[in-house]
Amino acid sequence: MSAHEPVPEPVLVTAREHLEEIVPELRGAARLALDIESNGFYAYREKVCLLQVSTPERDYVVDPIAISDLSCLGPLTASPSIEKIFHAGEYDVLCLKRDYRFEFKNLFDTMIASRLLGCKELGLAAAIERHFGVRLSKKLQRADWGQRPLSREQIRYAQLDTHYLIRLADIQRGLLKEKGRLDDAAEAFQELSELRPVVRDFDPEGFWRLVGKETLSPSQVAALREIYLFREEQAQAKNRAPFRVMSEELMLRVAREMPGSLGELSRIKGATPYLLQRYGHGLLKAVARGREAIPPAQPPKPERPRKSLKERRLFEVLRQWRKARAEEEGVEPVVVFSTDALWEMARLAAHGGDLLQPLSTLKRGRYGAELLKVLKARHR
Repeated sequence: MSAHEPVPEPVLVTAREHLEEIVPELRGAARLALDIESNGFYAYREKVCLLQVSTPERDYVVDPIAISDLSCLGPLTASPSIEKIFHAGEYDVLCLKRDYRFEFKNLFDTMIASRLLGCKELGLAAAIERHFGVRLSKKLQRADWGQRPLSREQIRYAQLDTHYLIRLADIQRGLLKEKGRLDDAAEAFQELSELRPVVRDFDPEGFWRLVGKETLSPSQVAALREIYLFREEQAQAKNRAPFRVMSEELMLRVAREMPGSLGELSRIKGATPYLLQRYGHGLLKAVARGREAIPPAQPPKPERPRKSLKERRLFEVLRQWRKARAEEEGVEPVVVFSTDALWEMARLAAHGGDLLQPLSTLKRGRYGAELLKVLKARHR
């Protein structure tokens, strides 16, 4: 089927028995394209809400809300004999590891490949249009995928996120080979497969990080703390993303005004009738608690080791070298080395260590001698 032929309807999988029926077909495929949709923009407890799987012949849209047990797919993601293809797969891999404890081997990421190929636009829609002349709509990118039923438009949108990936990966593999970047890709794909999800707990001191809190008086900061804790309590209870309960800007305005009645609260910009009805009394109680509380003391900022002048100068030398090398190779500087790697090399070089120590075997072989030469020339 060519890219311009009509895309067949996907197979919607909403029962565990159906999922188990298609596993043999998936197991027999040499390559699978994968993508997920989640509800992190809406829910406090984010979860995978849709899993798209494409073989070269067929597109499947699996509904994890209807099928809570996806364990039969685990052996497929962990199989070294089946290539799993993602676009910008970091988020997908982390979510699938977090929710289902899947492990991954043999990955290909079309966004990583695009970056290694020097593409300026890295989005999936840009890649599909560039290689297949097909325009993908992104208007459902912010849809609430946790809501049911799903519309036909949503299912079609989800399908197209994996429908072209296998053919795209085939094209990119050839281009990577021409450019001599297959080893770089393999290294990056291996790093992707080894990512581990980090569970972030609520930080009750997080209100100190809100932009604008420095304009508040001590008593207003005490109110802000109580409002911040109230918002978190409501977000957890209603399973809503905290910013969908109340924006940071509104929290700061309420803390600054410290209203004592619903009438005063209603005059604050952003205090909608919906918010007043659902959260108004709770907000006023939070403000009252803040008014009576001892103003909190800001915790000391963790001390970060200061970079020496020598480290900063070495970093600049390395940064200029990276920029020139990236221009030669026709890629973004980050493809050559990350900025973190440059800082670590500068730190090691400044203190008499092996500046090549942070590098992989691949990059040490490719750039090591040149880096040593550049730094040696600087000391002449």
